[in-house]
Amino acid sequence: MTVHRRFEAILVVASLVIGATGTASMLTFRKGQDFDLVASANPSTPRSTDTDRTAMIERARGKRAQVDAVASASATCSGCNGTAAAVQVVYVSKAKRGTADNLATAWSSCSNCRATSVSVQVVVVRPGTTLATRNRALAVNASCSGCTSGAIAVQFVVVTSKHRTFSRQGRQQLEALARELEAQLSTRTKAARLAATKDKSGLTSIEALVRKELKPTSLKPQVTVKTG
Repeated sequence: MTVHRRFEAILVVASLVIGATGTASMLTFRKGQDFDLVASANPSTPRSTDTDRTAMIERARGKRAQVDAVASASATCSGCNGTAAAVQVVYVSKAKRGTADNLATAWSSCSNCRATSVSVQVVVVRPGTTLATRNRALAVNASCSGCTSGAIAVQFVVVTSKHRTFSRQGRQQLEALARELEAQLSTRTKAARLAATKDKSGLTSIEALVRKELKPTSLKPQVTVKTG
């Protein structure tokens, strides 16, 4: 095993150990061009809770990049709660073209249940890179009573002229801000969930963190919030 490969392995193992408390965090470096992150929560028994919080920070070294993040939560059993949160950061260093797709979905079909999903995607590119983007959220309640659903998708395309990256503290803050968005959507009261759709403080906080950590020359933020 080369020194570089050994270093990659150590990073992955160490990150997995850190994430064992509830958030699976991985820092990887790949030469590939396709980067997928999925957080999925689907409780299956009444009054149970399923939570999946996943974070991944990667460096794309291919000539093109396809970046996809999905947070999907469902609640189909009485009194159960499903929560999914994905935080994806990809540094695109060589690619001149690419796509970035960010999706959060939440589905409730039961009695007194809740589904919440949050997907935060940050794609960092160099000047001259063309990136096609999509940022979507979907929240649906179907054939249920006393159920709620909420989904929020936040996407940032960051252009920086230098090889700037999030610090360890910055990555932790980004995950914490995602959890704050999750908490906003998790409330059972309709008034509070409606307020969450209008509250831009979460987006403002993430943007402030991105600007502080990455010093971008330009920044394209997108946010989509849906509640059911």
